[in-house]
Parts: sequence; structure tokens; C-alpha cells
Amino acid sequence: MFAIISVLLISCTEKKEQVSGLKKDNTKNSDKNSSAGVKEGDNEFRVEYGFPRRIYAIEKEDLNNDGSREIIVLSNLKDTSQKYTDNTNFDMIEVFALNPGRKSYEKILSDTVDFSDTCLFADLGNNKSKQIIIHTNTLGNDPVTSEGMFVYDMKSPEKIELLKYIDSGAPHIDSLHNDGRKQIVVSDNYFGVMPGNEMLIYESEIYQYENNKLEKRNILFGDFFDKKIKTALDNYTGIKSKIEMGMQPGNMSFPLYREAAGVVLYYYAKEDEKGIEKFWREEKEYLKKNIPQDEFTDLSNFVSKILPASGNV
Repeated sequence: MFAIISVLLISCTEKKEQVSGLKKDNTKNSDKNSSAGVKEGDNEFRVEYGFPRRIYAIEKEDLNNDGSREIIVLSNLKDTSQKYTDNTNFDMIEVFALNPGRKSYEKILSDTVDFSDTCLFADLGNNKSKQIIIHTNTLGNDPVTSEGMFVYDMKSPEKIELLKYIDSGAPHIDSLHNDGRKQIVVSDNYFGVMPGNEMLIYESEIYQYENNKLEKRNILFGDFFDKKIKTALDNYTGIKSKIEMGMQPGNMSFPLYREAAGVVLYYYAKEDEKGIEKFWREEKEYLKKNIPQDEFTDLSNFVSKILPASGNV
């Protein structure tokens, strides 16, 4: 026996929305099916999963800007031990769209999205269509290695594809040029020979929606990386000044190594080999004299991997 009840859904959109007319199985027995229904215009939609799969949320969004909202169902597989309850809100996404006759809903996507905690919609191409963005989190100690993202795109009225899966890097959406276009910014860790709590975290990849694809386009955001490089260079120069003012080099060697690595990393992210070559040519001997051998070797090896052989001679 199903009854209409008031249910607060955790929104998957930038605007919180409570889906009206939600129908859900109100039985308290954990081994019963999980079902829900919504009404969209003159059409009614209903979904039901057998135990142990449970519905987490239902959303409605016009993904391809055709005036008709698709229905997105997020659900989670709950077994008797209630696994994943601490770090997974949902582990499956299914999308339903009105068929060409607009008389009933048909499934156009069903995919596993393990360890997912948040879902939203974003117009990455600045063309009024929206992509489905799903954040994942395995709840590790390091957010950069624990947080990832699924990006789905509605290619046609009958088809949704996985546009990009980013397994780590704590990706987030930003508009780096403040022009309405959005990018996905991905970070990375650099450990080198640093203690784990001193590792460097830097923005390593920038993806932009172009030609129905998410392309890595770091080269378009030189101004973004130039600001990062300037900060790293200022920090590096500040450490050098302290050493030259008579502070013990031994006390400043690690900060010097760390800031030098930061400069190289942001030149690398900018895809600026000339910048790396210039910095290394000017600072190589100074670093060799003022930081321990293992730290210098680490930097030298990293630069050698980036630059052509001729650039290291």
C-alpha cells in the first residue's frame, strides 16, 4: 500500500528544490522494495527497486534545453550490514526521458557511480544545455587523492554518455576568466622527498567543454598560472633573502627546496618549458649549495623528466 507523503529531497541542483507529488514506499520494514513517483506536466513517473537497493533522491532537470525535464534517480545498494552508509549517499544514477511521442518515460542512462556524495547540474559549455556533475569521496585522509568526479552529457534526446571520469584530484567547477564559461580544475600532490604533511598541493589540470568533449586546456589559462608562479617565486625569493641575511642555511634548506619545487610545478602546469629552463639555469647552482643532496637530486630528476635533453645540458 503506497501513500503520498511529504519527503525532503537532498537537492542535486544549484537551487534546492522539493519535488512535488513524490510517492514513496512508507513501510518501515528494511526488506521491502523502495519506490517513488513524480508528476511532470501531464505525465506520471514511477520507479521501484527491489531490496536492498534504496532510492536516495529524485531530481528533474532540462538537460538538453528542449523544454522537457528529464528525471534523474539516485539510489544506493544497502545490504544487511548497511555498508557504505558513512561515505556513500548513492552509488547508481539512472536517467529517464520522455519518448518522442512524449507519452511515457524511457530509461536513457544507468550507470554505477561508487562513493558518490553530491550531484549538481552545470552548463559547462555556456550553451544553455547542462551536464550532470557527480562528486565522489572515498573519505581518505587526503582530499586530493580521495575526491573525484563523474561528468555526464546528454548527446541526443535518447542518449547520455559519460563525458569524463576523474578518479582523484578534488576537482571543482570554476569560471577562471569570469566570462560565463566554466572549467573543471583538478589538483595534484607533489611529495618529492617531503614529509607527508608538508607535501605540495597544486592545480595541475584545467578542463574545458569544447566540441562536445572535456579537453585539457591549461594553455588557455596562462594568466591563472602566472599568478600562481608569481606567488611561488615571491616565496622562494623571500627564503633566499633570509639565508643571505645570515640565517642558518640548515634551518632554511627545506623551505627553500619546497618553494623551488612549487615554482617548477606551476611552470609545468602552465606547460611553460622555457620558464622551467630559465628558472633552473639561474637557480641550479644556488640550490645545489644550499639544500641537501637528496632534495637537490629530487628537483634535478623532476626537471630532467620535463625538459628535453638539450635543455638540461
